[in-house]
Amino acid sequence: MFAVQVAIMRGKGGVFTSLFHYVRLFEASGVRSVCLYAGPAAQQLRDAGIDVIDAPRSITSPLFQFLPGFARIRGEIAARGGAPDFVMAHSDLAMPALKRMFPRAVIMTRCHSDNFKHKARADLVVTLNEDQQVRAQAALPRTRVRMFGNPFVPNVHEQGPSAEAPPRVRFNFLGRVEQVKDPLTLVKAYAAATLAPDTELRIIGAGSQEAQVRAAAAARSKNINMAGWLASPFAHFDQSDILVLPSEWESYSWVIREALHHGVPVIASDIFVHRDALGGGAYGLLFPVGDAGALREALEHAALNLPTLRAMAAKGRDDLMAAYGAKPFWAKMSAEISDIRRARGA
Repeated sequence: MFAVQVAIMRGKGGVFTSLFHYVRLFEASGVRSVCLYAGPAAQQLRDAGIDVIDAPRSITSPLFQFLPGFARIRGEIAARGGAPDFVMAHSDLAMPALKRMFPRAVIMTRCHSDNFKHKARADLVVTLNEDQQVRAQAALPRTRVRMFGNPFVPNVHEQGPSAEAPPRVRFNFLGRVEQVKDPLTLVKAYAAATLAPDTELRIIGAGSQEAQVRAAAAARSKNINMAGWLASPFAHFDQSDILVLPSEWESYSWVIREALHHGVPVIASDIFVHRDALGGGAYGLLFPVGDAGALREALEHAALNLPTLRAMAAKGRDDLMAAYGAKPFWAKMSAEISDIRRARGA
């Protein structure tokens, strides 16, 4: 089989992460693939060994079939492996051009948000959770909609936490330092918690609230470290680290799945995507969004019960791979592709 991924992006984020997981899914399943990409990180994709074809942003135009880029892209993809069997369109507006370019390919698209406006053009719409599945089915009654989630295929070369287990506990915020991630509630809860003197809080990331978080941390005179962005952040963890995600909203949570894969205990706000990733609380601790008091209690509980939380994360890792690892995910996806082909034949 031959697959094409298509992503027209202005930044990185969850779609960028999913490109890597899908490439590793295809590699593990014996599927050739190429990535048709426009965005700020084409070289980063190439450095990771991904076959990238530069896409013009005009591919989202309804007139793209009349532009020079149409023939160029079709020719470059044909040179890689002929006509693709299926296309994963991470960018909905590119689907009309893709359908004209590859009329026999099965066109799939992911729901990385709850905007379903253009998804009726796809042969298969992939949703990420039960809530999104219900919404998509209601919005797209004539379209094939399936709840697959996202594949999780770890990078075998990526370094995880060290085997060291310092006596101190360290809580870690990881993400953009912005209101939607709510780092200030974490600083407030941490400052109010009754914890051992050597306990730490590390803020990994940067963003518009960084100055406020620095000021709040300085005013509370506790062990709060502003670490900035860290490449491969889990390589900077050890066996006494805990991930804390107090977000007000998320579209998906790759970071929780990465934490579980590495056996890192997780405390997270009880939003739908966190509850889904943590198995309703079976794989980590959940607390009400914005509730500093409840988060304080969760921090205190976690500090005293680290082995229990590590066991919960290990269970999450096993269940994660059983549901979203390369073999089970490809079994679901390939079955749908075959079914769509059979329906077309009929």
